[in-house]
Amino acid sequence: MDFGHKLKIGNYNSYTDDNIGIIEAGYDFVLNFPYLKENYNLMDYGIGLSGLFAFDGTGNLRSPVLGLGVNGSIRLFSPYFWKTRVFLEGIMSLVIYSKEYPENGTIVNGGWHLGGGLEYSLNSDTNIFMAIRWFHTSNNDIYGRDGNPSINAVGIGIGLLLK
Repeated sequence: MDFGHKLKIGNYNSYTDDNIGIIEAGYDFVLNFPYLKENYNLMDYGIGLSGLFAFDGTGNLRSPVLGLGVNGSIRLFSPYFWKTRVFLEGIMSLVIYSKEYPENGTIVNGGWHLGGGLEYSLNSDTNIFMAIRWFHTSNNDIYGRDGNPSINAVGIGIGLLLK
C-alpha cells in the first residue's frame, strides 16, 4: 500500500440540445492498493478537489459559471504491457456552482464520470494518463427533471500521477 498524487484536466461537451461544455481541473490524493506484484497495484482510490468552468456549445462564454467539487474515485488496472496499462474508472462528486447550473437548475449538484483509458509509466515515480469519460451532473431528486435538468456529456481527460 502506498500513496500518490493525481493532477488532471478534462474537457466534456454535451451531445444533446443544451450544447453545454465543461472544463474541469483537479487534484486527488490517491491510495494504491492492493498490490499483486511489486510494481502492479490492482486498484487505486482517490479523494480530491476539482474546479469546473461551464461554457455554451458555440464557444461563447456565458456569464461565468464556476464550480468547486469534492470527489471520490476508484480505478481498476490491467497488468503493465510495455510500460502501459489499461484502466476503468468511476468518479462521484458533489459540486457547488457560482449560480444555478444548468440555467434553470440548482447551485448544488451531484455528478459522476464513468470511463477508461491508458496509463503510461515514465519512470518508477511518474505516470501520465489519458481517459475517455462520460460526464453527468444533476440534482433531479430535489426539483425533478424539469426543475433541474441533467447534463450528459462525453470528453477526454489527461493527467499526471506522482507516487
